[in-house]
Amino acid sequence: MKALLIIFAPAIECEVMNCLEKAQIKKYTRLPYLQGVGGHSEPRLDTQVWPGSNAALLVAAENAACEKLFALLKPLKQQELEEGLKVFAFPVEEII
Repeated sequence: MKALLIIFAPAIECEVMNCLEKAQIKKYTRLPYLQGVGGHSEPRLDTQVWPGSNAALLVAAENAACEKLFALLKPLKQQELEEGLKVFAFPVEEII
């Protein structure tokens, strides 16, 4: 089992959700309001100097489903360089 943390600009939420649907992933946790500083984009700190915020989805699923979702998100990343998309994959060792 794997977990994917998908951080994205709210402007591309519809596209990200379409990828989940295509990967047949129905269970996720949505984090609607994130602030932060990344390495490849302007800070999104929701201030006058650094406006904006991000959103995120946390998905835990079987490896095949996560790999399919990851493959669907890769082209979206290239397509939406301006808006921003980052995906982190983690092994899930245990769930209680």
